[in-house]
Amino acid sequence: MAAALLTPLVPQAAHASGFQGCPPGSICGWSGEYYSGTMVRFRLGAGCVQPAFPIRSAVNTVGSPGIPAVASFYAATGCTGQGVGGVGPTQSAPVISPPALSVMLVW
Repeated sequence: MAAALLTPLVPQAAHASGFQGCPPGSICGWSGEYYSGTMVRFRLGAGCVQPAFPIRSAVNTVGSPGIPAVASFYAATGCTGQGVGGVGPTQSAPVISPPALSVMLVW
């Protein structure tokens, strides 16, 4: 059982046309796993942000060409503590566990 808790998140390919309401060229997070619940659209390159709710799934619909945008997720506020996943261009994370309390958004 301990091995299951330590399994790293493996980002999956995101749909280029948008994903569960997340517009193309965006990074979005949801309050529920598998892109359910309330969605937030993050401002690309915003640095460290604290969403209004814990993030349990996310997608990055930013593709090429262009400047790559990346989101890294943290279990603590202030983008500190345990990293719990991330999404690069055209990647998605259907489950973020433990949920992210802060997000680092960089170009």
